[in-house]
Amino acid sequence: MMGFLQSPIWRHAIRAFLMVFPALLIGMTSIPAAAQNFGQAPLRVLFINPAPPEDLHWNLVTDVMRAAANDLGIVLEVQNAYHSAEYTLEHASLAAQRGPADKPNYIIFRNVQQVAQRVFEVTNAAGINTITIDAPLERAELEVLGGPRQVIPTWLGQVVPNTRAAAQQMIGLLTRTVDNTGFRGVIQVVAMIGPEEDIGSQFRLAGLTQGLADIGNAQLLSAFPGGWSTRVADREAYKAFRYAADAPIWWVADDNMTLGVLNVLRNTHRLIGQDTFVGAFNWTEPMMSAVHQNQVHYVAGGHFIQGAAALLLAHDHFHGRDFVDVGLNHTMDLALIYRDNLASVGRIMISGLWEQIDFRRFSRATNPALQQYDFTVNSYLRAAIGQ
Repeated sequence: MMGFLQSPIWRHAIRAFLMVFPALLIGMTSIPAAAQNFGQAPLRVLFINPAPPEDLHWNLVTDVMRAAANDLGIVLEVQNAYHSAEYTLEHASLAAQRGPADKPNYIIFRNVQQVAQRVFEVTNAAGINTITIDAPLERAELEVLGGPRQVIPTWLGQVVPNTRAAAQQMIGLLTRTVDNTGFRGVIQVVAMIGPEEDIGSQFRLAGLTQGLADIGNAQLLSAFPGGWSTRVADREAYKAFRYAADAPIWWVADDNMTLGVLNVLRNTHRLIGQDTFVGAFNWTEPMMSAVHQNQVHYVAGGHFIQGAAALLLAHDHFHGRDFVDVGLNHTMDLALIYRDNLASVGRIMISGLWEQIDFRRFSRATNPALQQYDFTVNSYLRAAIGQ
């Protein structure tokens, strides 16, 4: 179902292309990465990965976290939650029941299906600090919990990518691309979103809706729930195509669903890159390949560093440099990959040079003069190649 974008031959070809294409970002100097020893027991962190083990985006988040943990002297444990509130709560509950030697000091997790309050009840009672990432809490949840440290003192903070702004920016670029083909009239848009009840999916859709309102000559025909799944998106995209066979824009809320959409579009009369244009989220290798092949035109991402960002906050809090003075709610801007910057950004992404980053340079505990956190993806990409 994934098609040629994930075949071994094609993956080898795109690697070769990106590694020989002249990069805009240069310099491959390695930075020594020795863990900082603060003279105390190592910091233990449990990351509850919200996705299944095969999810490429969340595997990337985990890989960067592991590299950061190595530099920062953190014992990092990872458990998968399969997009399930119950699995998320179970992992947190089991961790809370451990003895002092094995209990994590911090848990980093995503608020899946409004599970945050139940997780906080368990972790707060056990004295485990928490940091939430990726998805903000729902309004109804915030009415009960307030923000970090308001009702739950051990909910220290959150790192939330600004996917709403990225969604708004991406639809603007897609509509301008259609305009440049000489298209006249109202531009029809089909969206493939995550679960309708998922707050992260709702934020992406809100950004799309706002972007369309700003444009004026574009119309959202329908938003189909693809469930963060290639298989589900494949099925839903067939339904969508029958409903909107001539729509020039397909806007998709993650990489897994994009593969399902592309599978459908390749089996129709639409010509991707000529009369049909696709925007996606998440900088995974299949999306790099899709941009190279002109199958996807814009990919919003860079938020794969959010787990490492949360680790830096936990590390500094643990070592006496609380981040309360610079804010408890950290918003992370996304960036876009497209044909013009694919060679430079894609080269680093596919090479996976995360161990080359000295994450201590981004820590306020190891750099007392550092006043603010830098959670912009370009800084980490430059650090990966020694800049």
